[in-house]
Amino acid sequence: MKRTGVALEFSATDLAEYLNCRHLSALERASAEGSLNRPVVQNLFLDTLRERGLLHERNYVEQLEEAGEEIVRIESALDEAVPETLEAMKRGVGAVVQGALSGAGWVGRPDVLERVDAPSALGKWSYEAVDTKLAKETKAGAILQLCLYSELLAQAHGAAPEYMRIVSPWSEPQRYRIAEYAAYFRMAKRGMLEAVAARKETYPDPVEHCDVCRWIALCEKRRREDDHLCLVAGISKLQMNELDQHGVATMKQLAGMPLPLDWKPDRGSANSYVRIREQARLQVE
Repeated sequence: MKRTGVALEFSATDLAEYLNCRHLSALERASAEGSLNRPVVQNLFLDTLRERGLLHERNYVEQLEEAGEEIVRIESALDEAVPETLEAMKRGVGAVVQGALSGAGWVGRPDVLERVDAPSALGKWSYEAVDTKLAKETKAGAILQLCLYSELLAQAHGAAPEYMRIVSPWSEPQRYRIAEYAAYFRMAKRGMLEAVAARKETYPDPVEHCDVCRWIALCEKRRREDDHLCLVAGISKLQMNELDQHGVATMKQLAGMPLPLDWKPDRGSANSYVRIREQARLQVE
């Protein structure tokens, strides 16, 4: 996400990050607008994953070259990469690696754009977006990114691709029919744009994406300053929501909650709340 003139420009990564964490989108918007500095972090684990991902991409591209495909690699910055990508597609090359697409305030850099025998404004051919992923299972964020690439491709060569593909080291390339995910993509895209425009207050609730997020230090600092219930080991989101309804919003309040409970949980047993209350007490002490 970045500001271009008076408007914000969004990427496929922004869409996937919105799916992972609403608060992350709010932080990225603040950074794009200049009110918050985006942290620069070093993570050896993530660096290793990126290296493995690039190696997997190179191996796949080498397979295409061995099959006799003409490959064009785009190494320019975004502004130059977009016209270079379109020029390569007009020539009808077999694959464009790290090409760039843009349109209507969105940009994307798919790993590979592969030529297919389907007509478009370019001629008797068109292109499909291909992403090389290390994950054994395709995640929703990957599907959303490919849907965006496919939408930008449709704008670029005047024909909507029918399929998008994910290539992993663990199996044969997986083809996904775009029409089957189009409604989900439109809903997620609209939701992200509305959330960014509304500027609603968000909170850094812990999510799975925290483990790989550049903003994790800032979010953890906020949760500790607030003595948030998520700091209690083993507590669930369901339990936090129910405790909040009964005026228990911090770990210290939970540690001092009277027993036995004077209310009946809507979900789960009273014993489960006694257990997390005891856990909170131990941590506070």
